[in-house]
Amino acid sequence: MRHELAEPEWAAVAGSTGLDLGASPLRPLTDTDAAADPDEAVVAAAGLALGRADVGVTLLAGTSDRGVLAQLGADDRLLGSAVRAVVAAGGEPQAVPGVRLAAAPAHRLVAETMRLVPPGGDERDLPAAPVAIDRHDALVVARSLDIDPRVALAACRRAGHDDVPPVLRALARGTSASVTLTVSTGATPVHAVRQWLLTDSGWVGLTLRGSRVVHAPRSRDELATELVALLAGAYDAARAARRRAG
Repeated sequence: MRHELAEPEWAAVAGSTGLDLGASPLRPLTDTDAAADPDEAVVAAAGLALGRADVGVTLLAGTSDRGVLAQLGADDRLLGSAVRAVVAAGGEPQAVPGVRLAAAPAHRLVAETMRLVPPGGDERDLPAAPVAIDRHDALVVARSLDIDPRVALAACRRAGHDDVPPVLRALARGTSASVTLTVSTGATPVHAVRQWLLTDSGWVGLTLRGSRVVHAPRSRDELATELVALLAGAYDAARAARRRAG
């Protein structure tokens, strides 16, 4: 099931879920269409997408001038997804009226999420080993590599690297797309967070570990594999929370 909903229609559907959407990135931009009478299956899909699910994914993905903002949620059987287009305005993403709502079997959660990741990066042209470096030093490398390579090298040596790692060189050359992804459970609003950046040598996943940033080169298939692991952990956490509550 896939529906293209104008903003008043989306407001009616979202309102019919009974959820508090004040903090939701997919909250309606306009008032409800008073004449709308949403189908129960459509409302159920919206409810899963907006938070009434065991596991949820919130995703902002795109290029420099356009992208999508999405929420997906799944229980053991079904998933719902709500996707809104965004455009760049003054350096910030701006929501476009209208939402694409879909429902599918729960096992489609990884595939439906990966559909929203910008194209490119099918192959990884970087060493697979992740590179960890202090957040401040990572910024120093990105800003100084072309201007003064000696400064970038000094920052990398503080992290124990003899040279500037290829993954940091790729990021310094620039990125063409990005994904910010948050995985949640019914009991934990933030179970895991990842940022994926597309370089000319493939995708790079960024993860914060204390004061350090782990840079993990990835192909597109490797992103999907990482997502499978994140969602498996989220489902385990959701089931454990359910057992404790029950």
